[in-house]
Amino acid sequence: MDKKNKIVQLANAHSNFDNRIFNKISKSLASHGYDVDLIVQHDKDETVDGVHIKALPIAENKMDRFVKIMPRLFYKSIQYPPKTVFHFHEPELLPVGFMLKLFGYTVIYDIHEDNATGILQKEYLPEFFKRVFFRLIVFLEKVAHDQLHTIIAEEYYEERFPKALKVLNYPKLDWAKDLDIERGNPTSILYTGSITIDRGAVNHIELLKYLDDSVKLKMIGVCAFSVHEDLKRKAEDYSGRLEIIGASGHVPFKKIIEQYRRKEWIVGLAVFPETPHYKRKYLTKFFEYMAAGLPIIYSDFPSWRKLLEPLNVGIPVDPENTKEVVKAIQKVKDSDALRNSMAKNGRKAVLERYNWDEEERKLLDFFKKIT
Repeated sequence: MDKKNKIVQLANAHSNFDNRIFNKISKSLASHGYDVDLIVQHDKDETVDGVHIKALPIAENKMDRFVKIMPRLFYKSIQYPPKTVFHFHEPELLPVGFMLKLFGYTVIYDIHEDNATGILQKEYLPEFFKRVFFRLIVFLEKVAHDQLHTIIAEEYYEERFPKALKVLNYPKLDWAKDLDIERGNPTSILYTGSITIDRGAVNHIELLKYLDDSVKLKMIGVCAFSVHEDLKRKAEDYSGRLEIIGASGHVPFKKIIEQYRRKEWIVGLAVFPETPHYKRKYLTKFFEYMAAGLPIIYSDFPSWRKLLEPLNVGIPVDPENTKEVVKAIQKVKDSDALRNSMAKNGRKAVLERYNWDEEERKLLDFFKKIT
């Protein structure tokens, strides 16, 4: 492919090696001949796995992202030649995307999250501002869908973005193809992903109260310092049975893979309290757990059951019923046959269907068309 096809990925809030932006999209494009830059907060310019990282300063807080980092991101962007394709990944960059469109560039908005309902999850925002920002994001994303190319990462986003290309957030399986999923006498339960109250972090700690003293809980993912300290206090009575990896900031996906390869896991947890933001969303961890051969204990939301029950890869539970969750974990722990059956079913599902290969093909076909 002619290297004049310059693709620039823009990220202001995501980590520099975000799994979707860097590991999936950027690396896939670079490996198929596109000249890919990633403008992101980083400590230096460098090329990693064929992707040219163009460093922005590291923001000290959220306000920094808007008043210091975003103007620099925009300035870097308009230095590119007219045929450049810009692909951005955050609603806060919508004004930048619209400006780049006015400058004549081809612009893509990649919608990873249900950003409108995500605003309603922000506990630090007063109710009035939640409603204002909710309506603002709905309006701006509608304009983006009309004026820019759009890509969505979830099936149900199609209700709001019917013309968007679906590039679903299924896992790349290079890390999982040689994985040994036989786990005899497992002793721990695993949670991966952002560690927050609205994703059930406190409920996860509560499980230790009812599980056998030999069972440990490990949570790995970004965890705010205040949440980390609160969880540690709540787990004080459980003498070393809780481990949290991620209190210091972003956790590289390679570190999460290292955990998936370990032999100690009974199940992977996806026990979220019911909220409008999560009850329809297919979590990336579903497919990662399946790829790693982990049975899934998951909230019994109708959309989650519709996906996971036919695959027979785990047990649905009432997320507010701690004893029911514990009973499901114990059931999997006590039965090697059940655990291994669910592990094999999960591996089969992701290897045959829920993986990045088909999504990559759709992505490449799309970029071939617009360039």
